[in-house]
Amino acid sequence: MSTELPVFGKAVRDQRRGLLLWGLGVALVTAIYTSSYSQVKNQADSLDSLPSGMSGAMNFDDLSSGAGFLEGTVFGLLGPLLLLIFAISTGTRAVAGQEQSGVLDLYLAYPITRRRLGLERFGALFVAVLALTVLIGLEVTALASSQDMDVPAGNVIAGAVQLGLLALFFGALALSIGAFTGSRPVTLGATSAVAVGTYVLNAIASQIDGAHFLQRITPFYWAQGTHPLREGFDVLGVIVLLAATAAALAVGMRAFARRDINA
Repeated sequence: MSTELPVFGKAVRDQRRGLLLWGLGVALVTAIYTSSYSQVKNQADSLDSLPSGMSGAMNFDDLSSGAGFLEGTVFGLLGPLLLLIFAISTGTRAVAGQEQSGVLDLYLAYPITRRRLGLERFGALFVAVLALTVLIGLEVTALASSQDMDVPAGNVIAGAVQLGLLALFFGALALSIGAFTGSRPVTLGATSAVAVGTYVLNAIASQIDGAHFLQRITPFYWAQGTHPLREGFDVLGVIVLLAATAAALAVGMRAFARRDINA
């Protein structure tokens, strides 16, 4: 088997411009919100008017501390939103988008298996998510130091890594659903529904006594619920997210290899 990765290389080249624009957007949003910590800290008392359940579900119950502020903004709301939009849209294009545009037939005309094609496309997604994750980690580390947030750099990196793994899981899920259905609208809708549904479930279950166990079936809990910005890396959370990503890919690639794409 050839050691070259033609699909991976082309996918990386094709996404360079889009990734640059996404990087600029993520960097700008991260800078704006992280730099507002001092102002928000001075006005944190105004959030007391929010119902305790609402503030807890949205991670707005401790904005006066650096870790609490980052958990409620960059790592709890804005970061996941931006990275998940990027990962899901990229994963949707990886197979389903290529199939509906007719490009997939050109790839499969060459001596390359469907599994290899899907995995190389996932490799390009991984590189893109890694780049955005590194950007967020380095930027927040620098800004947290300048803002006197008192959050160790290692904890910021832990939060960024677990955020990146969350995005990678949903990107893999989109790629796999696309490999199973071949439909871009179905893939985008189904993956987005899973993302929104699990986010809401995690938020609601965290506020209901006796329902906390439901959080553990959501990827958001394993990425955020263990509070990496306060406690550092959660090894079990990392393993769960990696295992879920691998499982999604395995199921999707198996379905892709067996599906009649000409049907």
